[in-house]
Amino acid sequence: MLDWTAEKVIAIVSYVPAQFVPPDSQHFTVIRSMFAVLLIVLVLLILALHPLRSIRRYMRNRQSAGHRADR
Repeated sequence: MLDWTAEKVIAIVSYVPAQFVPPDSQHFTVIRSMFAVLLIVLVLLILALHPLRSIRRYMRNRQSAGHRADR
């Protein structure tokens, strides 16, 4: 499963830069590496902000429950 996931990630990381730069270019490796770092940063950002979204949802539900109890 991990091997399959790694193959898919490498395919995506190679496919997107190939749309902008020919794969036989000297700069293709650099652009592919930059795209891979960008992809890793976006995944980590999503994972890091997920708990924040859960906390906001909890606080919003808690406030709405408090308003219902006051009535």
